[in-house]
Amino acid sequence: MENILKNYIENLKINWQHEPFPHAIIDDFLPQENFLKVVAGLNEVKNFKDIKTHFSSYLEQNKKVYGDEDLNDILKLPINITGGPDIKKIFKNFLNIDYLMSLADVPNYGGYYPFHVMENKGFLGAHVDHGHNKDFSKLHVANSIYYVSKEWKESWGGETLFLNSSGTKIVKKISPLPNRLVIFIHSAKSFHAVNTISCPESIQRMTYYMDYYTHDKNIQQIYKNTKNLKYSYHPTTFVPFFPLGIKNFKFEYLFKKKNFFYLRLFFIYTFLRFLINYKFSKYLISLFRKK
Repeated sequence: MENILKNYIENLKINWQHEPFPHAIIDDFLPQENFLKVVAGLNEVKNFKDIKTHFSSYLEQNKKVYGDEDLNDILKLPINITGGPDIKKIFKNFLNIDYLMSLADVPNYGGYYPFHVMENKGFLGAHVDHGHNKDFSKLHVANSIYYVSKEWKESWGGETLFLNSSGTKIVKKISPLPNRLVIFIHSAKSFHAVNTISCPESIQRMTYYMDYYTHDKNIQQIYKNTKNLKYSYHPTTFVPFFPLGIKNFKFEYLFKKKNFFYLRLFFIYTFLRFLINYKFSKYLISLFRKK
């Protein structure tokens, strides 16, 4: 099946957009027949037991990340496709690099499991993903999100939000329409989020997520070919107090218990992004870990 899909994917038209950071939206990503098989296989998602993480805080709400023990071959197809050579080729061509790996290339997806489910009233606050994976020592340069809910109405919210380089202002909203793939170039400026969901209890916002990595030595090549990117050796970092942009601020957010955790990571991120370069920040973090 994957071989049959290869030619289909190679013929997809990719229209890159550059604000607020490079991204492309690909509708009708899989042939309808294959997409409907995935949707049918997800009918029992509420019975899936292999839950790796359940998020519940004022910056992360009503989101579950699943392992793949409940996923049969059909349900693993989006993982194999988005993590496979055809999607990697799109990113390699854009970044003009010759090496790229995905989470699908490493055991247990490096701990970042691809299948995610969000429910009514769920949202994901503005954040920038980790800049480097310490387990397989690679630079994080791209992401993809594939939407597989059986239906989605725009009035239900749940858009993927792209924010400005400080994560304080929403620049673009992308509706999670069924069979839509969003790909984007990741750097320390790539703040994104999920807008608050307001859908029937019978509906879940289901997605497959994938990260992509390259060698550290490719940073200068990426800078040469792609403008307005910035790489630093930072952890996944949320913007404290402003889950969905500065206009979303509520006074009560100042007193949330987890603020120290979020503020500490934000301070580390800010220091590494603005005050030192990637190579030196990587060195400093390695010293800290040794201690």
